[in-house]
Amino acid sequence: MALVLALLLVLALAGIGAVVLVSVGSDGATARNQAWTARAAARAEAGLELAKAVLAAHVEEHGSFERALPPVRPSIRAREADPWGRALPQDGAACGDPGAPGCRDYEVFRDEPMAGRNARVYVGRVLRDLAGRPLLFDPRAPAAGWAPDLDGDGIPDVAGVTVWIRRPVVGARDAGAPHDRAVLTAEARHPPPRTPRDPHAVSRLELTLRLAPRPSEPEAADLDYSDGLTTWVRPRLPAGDRGESR
Repeated sequence: MALVLALLLVLALAGIGAVVLVSVGSDGATARNQAWTARAAARAEAGLELAKAVLAAHVEEHGSFERALPPVRPSIRAREADPWGRALPQDGAACGDPGAPGCRDYEVFRDEPMAGRNARVYVGRVLRDLAGRPLLFDPRAPAAGWAPDLDGDGIPDVAGVTVWIRRPVVGARDAGAPHDRAVLTAEARHPPPRTPRDPHAVSRLELTLRLAPRPSEPEAADLDYSDGLTTWVRPRLPAGDRGESR
């Protein structure tokens, strides 16, 4: 009887030990995932800061975001059954095949129902600097993008980050002139995977920018972005401003 009880006690202790080991292992994986997620979020924020610096260079060179933005689409609406490739704007700076490794322009989109139809909203093309280098990381081709080394120490300051830029959607089309607004989407992966199957965390942050008017220019009225069906109403600006009334 004592032997049976001793064996049962040993089995119970073994079960408790197994549960403790599983719990410890699960806690370790959870802590690792939380650390990776925090690092991915920090990389995404760094990507947005770098993107703002890139856009500042575009403004200094060209006076607006126009050269960095994709072209204006005549309409954002698309039938639900359409493959996403058909709705791409004709953009000479975009990749010919977004599905190819090292090419992620317009890779992500979402269909939003508006007035009984779908409005296809793209993340936008990969942001490029004045030299045409894309701020890109593609796990299918990790060496295909540009890993900036801002301080010249030979170590990339921002790695594992892709930044897309797109135009704000106004009603049923993209916002056009004066090209002073942009939506940035930063996707960061940590640790930067060497293959798509490597475990890693992904963080995606989005930021809307508006170019401030120069001191000599009058302040334009704010645009109404209350919902996807709102018409873009912009009152006529003071005389001497080149902006258009719509």
